[in-house]
Formats: sequence, structure tokens, C-alpha cells
Amino acid sequence: MVDDGSTDDTSKMLSRFESNPRVSIFTLPHNVGVPGARNAGVAHSRSDIVVFLDADAIAPSDWLLNLLAPFADSTVAGTGGPDRAPEGDNPFALAVDYSMQSWIASGRLRLNNPFAPFVPAGCNFAIRRNVFNDLGGFEVRLNRRGEEKELIQRMRRRGLGIAYCDRALIWHHRRVSPKQFWRQNFLSGRARIDILRLAPDAFAWPHLVPAMLVIALLSSGVQFVVSGSEGPGSIVLGVYILLLLIDYLIAATANPFRQALSWVPLTTATIHWGYGTGLIVGSLRWLMGYPVGSGCAPTESIVDAPPK
Repeated sequence: MVDDGSTDDTSKMLSRFESNPRVSIFTLPHNVGVPGARNAGVAHSRSDIVVFLDADAIAPSDWLLNLLAPFADSTVAGTGGPDRAPEGDNPFALAVDYSMQSWIASGRLRLNNPFAPFVPAGCNFAIRRNVFNDLGGFEVRLNRRGEEKELIQRMRRRGLGIAYCDRALIWHHRRVSPKQFWRQNFLSGRARIDILRLAPDAFAWPHLVPAMLVIALLSSGVQFVVSGSEGPGSIVLGVYILLLLIDYLIAATANPFRQALSWVPLTTATIHWGYGTGLIVGSLRWLMGYPVGSGCAPTESIVDAPPK
């Protein structure tokens, strides 16, 4: 376990595991961000395979066995599985969970998708340690999301196998408010541009759809104001509203958490607008000469922190 220079009660919580001989706790002297903290954890690991699980995720008892099963094939260098919200999450978080799995909202890009290569999420990911070290670990400049996506692209560049394991399911708490979810999607969209700057071969056209949608809707909104219902803008806006309605109706039949339905149009639209706006802002920052990861400090990588 790595304590990334926390200032809350994390240290106190981790102290409960100090007597467990199978657990090592490493406390970094200051916060270095997710990529740097993960690199530090791998540097202190001893197993041939390293596994990543976020602090807000819950692993079922058979999760690890399922996640590691594909490594029986020597050509597999990394694995990942799906993540879903636990039933106890609040209605907004459950709506977030639906939208993150929806074709209309997100293109189901977090799953094994026929339109884009599978990229394991950092919250549910395993990799051979020698491969991780050979690749140089996570890119610490991608401190605001996307470090695992850029690492996966380096793996693909070398022809290393990445397996999707649908049985390796974890329960992962979602954002609990519109503000938090907007920020998550905005930062993910902005990070996508940084990923493409470092790994242009990671391009997949579905990632650009939200930005194209935002531009189309903004243009249509202007046309609607100028031309009224007679202009083409009203058609685009009408089609978008229809898509949101279809997504809502699908959720009504597929989502077991009925109390979340009223939030679904908002969470779906937030994915489109938050991620799309992030892509646009990231592109503008690129054109203006901002370096990769700028404004996302800290970017230091600490791998030699002493064990607690």
C-alpha cells in the first residue's frame, strides 16, 4: 500500500494493517499524484504480476483469481475487467454508472468495444512487473487521468497482449454530484489530448465524437437563435433531444436502479459536454504551446520512499 503524502486520516486507517506480514505500507514524503504513487508501489513490489485497485473500489472474493487467469497464456502481458457501481450508491451515482455503460452516452468505451481497442481502467488492471519496468512505468506528466491509457499504447506498440476479463468485475463508487461528474469528464477529455500528444497512434475516432457533438450543438444553437425553427439548427437539436429520450427509455428497461432514472438525461449529457469540452480545451492548450500535463502538478516521481 502507498500513502501518497496524505493529509487526512489515511495514515491512521493504514495503521490497522501494520501487523499483517503480507502487507507493506510505504508513505511518500509528499503528494506526487496517481502515476508517481503507483510507480512507487511497483518499485517496492516483489511479485511477478502487479495489480492496481483504487481506494474507492470493492473487490469481490473471486476478483483476483479471475483477473490473473489470463496470465496462464504467456503472450498476455496485461489484463483488466469491468467496474460497476455498488447498489448502495446514491441515485445520481447509479445514473452515472448507467451512462458510463451506455452506447448513446459513452459508446461503451470502458468495455471490450468492437469500435476501439480495449484499454483497462487503472482501477482494475494487472500487468507483468518485468513488462512494467521495461516500459518505464506510468508517465507522471499525465497526473490528471490517462496514465494507464498511455502505458497500454506503449504495450500495443511492442505487440504485447492485453486481455479483457469480463469475470474480473469490481464494484467502483461513482461521482455523487453533477459538479464532480462534470469535472471527471472534463479532465478525461483534456487528458485525451495529452495522451495523443505522447502517443499519436492511440487515436481512435470514437474519442472525438463528443467534441464533434459539442461543436455541432453549439453551432445549431446559434442557428436556432438566428433562424428560429426554420433553420437546420432545430433539426440537430431535435435529434439530440431524441437521443437523450431513447437513452432514458433504454435505462428504464435495463437499469435495475429505478430511483436513478430521473438523473440519466443529465449524466448522459454531462459525458457528452464535459468530455467534449475537455477535448476542445486540451486542443487549444496544445495549439497555444502548453506542455503536456501543465497545470496538473505534482509531476514528481518518487520510487525510493522508505517503508513505514
